[in-house]
This record gives sequence, structure tokens and C-alpha cells, in this order.
Amino acid sequence: DLGEKNPIISVHDQGAGGNGNVLKEIVEPAGATYDIRKVYVGDKTLSVLEIWGAEYQENNALLIAPCDEALFTEMAKRENCPIRILGA
Repeated sequence: DLGEKNPIISVHDQGAGGNGNVLKEIVEPAGATYDIRKVYVGDKTLSVLEIWGAEYQENNALLIAPCDEALFTEMAKRENCPIRILGA
């Protein structure tokens, strides 16, 4: 609906390699800083390494520009879709 104003720059499905794979691939070649502890987990005792390598089904990483964070958050709330902003 938003055409050129679509806040989503890129979408990457999470498969083999888990968070470590999907996060590094989606930000190539520019890179990013993110907080892996912001990933939704059911077990709060997981270490950073376990979260980094965890492979989730039906999860996607989306790349959005920082200036579109509020718009994207509003859209996710409207659609009842849980999101986590991991970094910039």
C-alpha cells in the first residue's frame, strides 16, 4: 500500500545458522550494531551464544531504516504482529 514509502528495505527468512546467519546476511555489506538479548526467547536462561545460534521456525528478519521505526512499529501493532527492534 505504501509503494515508495514502504519501510521494509529487505526481508530474510531464518533458516540454518539461526540468528547469527540471518542477522549478518541482512545487513551486508553495511553492517549494523544490535543487541542479541532483545530476541524473543522462551527460556530466559539461554546464553548469548545459544540465542545467536538458535534456529527458529517461521521467523523473519526485516531491515528497516531507523527513520521508519515508528511507522513500522505502528503497522506491527495494528496487525497484532510481535516485533523486536534489535539495533541500528
